[in-house]
Amino acid sequence: MSAGEVSAADEVAEIYDQTFWGVELVGGSFHVGYWWDEHDRTPFLEAINRNTEIVTGRLDLRPGQHLLDVGCGCGVPAIRVAHRADVRVTGITNSRAHRDEAIRRVHQAGLRGQVRIDLGDAAALPYPDASFDAVLSFESLVHADDRERWLLEMARVLRPGGHLVLTDLVVDVPLSDEDRRALRDFTLTLPHSGTAMIDMVRRTGFRLEEFADITDRIRPTYPAYVQRMKDQRQALVDAYGCENIDHFLTGTPRILEVVQARTGYVIIVARRREGDLAERSPDT
Repeated sequence: MSAGEVSAADEVAEIYDQTFWGVELVGGSFHVGYWWDEHDRTPFLEAINRNTEIVTGRLDLRPGQHLLDVGCGCGVPAIRVAHRADVRVTGITNSRAHRDEAIRRVHQAGLRGQVRIDLGDAAALPYPDASFDAVLSFESLVHADDRERWLLEMARVLRPGGHLVLTDLVVDVPLSDEDRRALRDFTLTLPHSGTAMIDMVRRTGFRLEEFADITDRIRPTYPAYVQRMKDQRQALVDAYGCENIDHFLTGTPRILEVVQARTGYVIIVARRREGDLAERSPDT
């Protein structure tokens, strides 16, 4: 791994640690919501839970199987999957604050023997080859400087025939320098086009099964998030102090505006191929 990759991973972890209070804005799950259409008035937090069910429902899990959740955050999806599918889940995050909160939530849910939370790097997963039946990457690739390396690692630890379910931002329009800076300020790396993502998934050892563009279903997330920040400001200030909260509130609407206007959101379902994983190894 290059020094740049290490620096980028450390930067993401540091920002998530510093803005840990943001977990209270999203009910513990740092994901977009899902609305059926423009007439759907589902509340923000419930829409987030709905998207979690829609994404994780594609994992095709059976009781007793073992799921790896790459970029598990505070563990909410891992807990929901463990309850619903009766599987073991290992989550991995590079944020110490998120890891500690995830462990607390796992214990509170009575799942300490079923859900494990590790601290580590998605670009160098600390697990043996073919050790998981399924892999979930739920809005974690958005932080990857090298998506291909992450996908190679996911393929390596996934058993042949096992499912990968991931979500990612995609972009099919040119981004200005200002757009790029805004994404980077939010720890988001430059998205690929949908076609490039499909090619990358196939190149890294997977057989594509589904490519679902759900951009229109998740767009209400961005204004809903800004409104919730405004509604919850005083409570957050009382708990965490004014300076950090107001700095975040000032910059976030602009970043979300770029994401909403310039990017799309996709769910990709793929199956790990038999035989050789990819054209290059993770160490290349």
